[in-house]
Amino acid sequence: MKRRVVALDARWAVRKMNGVGQYILQLARRMPALAPELQYRLLVDRAMEPGSLPDGCEQVVLGHYVGDGTASAKFCSPFWLNLLVPRYLRRHGVDLFHGANFVIPGSVPCRSVVTVHDMSFFREPQVYDPLYRLYMQRQVRSAVRRADALITISNRTRDDLVQVLGRPGDSIQVIGCGVDDGFREDHPGAYLRRVKSELDLPERYILQVGAVEKKKNPLTLLEASASALGCGLVDAVLFAGRDGLGAGDVRRLAASLRLGRKVRFLGYVPQELLPGLYALATLVAFPSQYEGFGLPLLEAMGSGVPVISSRTSAIPEVCGDAAILVNPGDTDELRRALTAVLTDDGLRADLRRRGLLRARQFSWEEAAAQHVVLYRRVLTTG
Repeated sequence: MKRRVVALDARWAVRKMNGVGQYILQLARRMPALAPELQYRLLVDRAMEPGSLPDGCEQVVLGHYVGDGTASAKFCSPFWLNLLVPRYLRRHGVDLFHGANFVIPGSVPCRSVVTVHDMSFFREPQVYDPLYRLYMQRQVRSAVRRADALITISNRTRDDLVQVLGRPGDSIQVIGCGVDDGFREDHPGAYLRRVKSELDLPERYILQVGAVEKKKNPLTLLEASASALGCGLVDAVLFAGRDGLGAGDVRRLAASLRLGRKVRFLGYVPQELLPGLYALATLVAFPSQYEGFGLPLLEAMGSGVPVISSRTSAIPEVCGDAAILVNPGDTDELRRALTAVLTDDGLRADLRRRGLLRARQFSWEEAAAQHVVLYRRVLTTG
């Protein structure tokens, strides 16, 4: 019997890795073994690095990569999605297309699935460039209306989607993310020394992972941590991630606080160094305004690092009782939480224990299995 073909929009798997890229790669590494009757094709705009293509998958390079965030990229992305992808799907007998990052082509010549990772374009519109926000709102509305199946990565995103776009909740499949085995507490000493040396890390630091942008609340973290830095409770605050909208404001505030090397912007940290960066942190602070899931929360907890985050959006759903949660814009509350964790050995130990237990409840294997079940159902009804 001829195997059915599933194609995924895998462009973020060949970018500097972020949560969406992790989602795509982690599923692609597991689904072929779970459903060998399906063929998996990863549609990309440039070839993957040698050795990074998951076993059981084929990569298909369409078009050319022109960079991220440039004027050319803003034009080429819709061209890639709406012209190159449909043409490939038609010509090569693809049975199902998975828009793994919010969008599907305007015309899909096969069955389709879309993953909506969050509803921030609607819930937090002020943190996006207006034109990009309007474009994505339109694309998400269209994908939600036309896809044969819809996935969200948290119950909160499902509920937001129902409320904002009116899609019935029982038509949405909630499939959470997992945490990669690389994020753990028992790294070899040689690896940790290498990470510390290559990133020039201080002994004690507060870490925030993710794009330096408005919705992650880096300004609140800087203001809240200033006293801990000033009195020597911790050596530095480190931001690990690319610059996003509002990064200039964060750098200006850091300069005005006159903290020098006590505030550092690491930029994008290579994936092979990221587990060590987590493991060496004193605590991870993630006071984000809105998250559809919050993968850094799981990565930190899986690394045995205490977590302080926000009691908003999907964050409580992910953290359970394994983190201290604060109001995301409340500087004083965050300052008190930071001080408590930095000064109380017993509290840090309890948060580590709870975090490790919590992280074990999230599995990429289970997530991949649920995706396979959904693919089979969509293909059967097609």
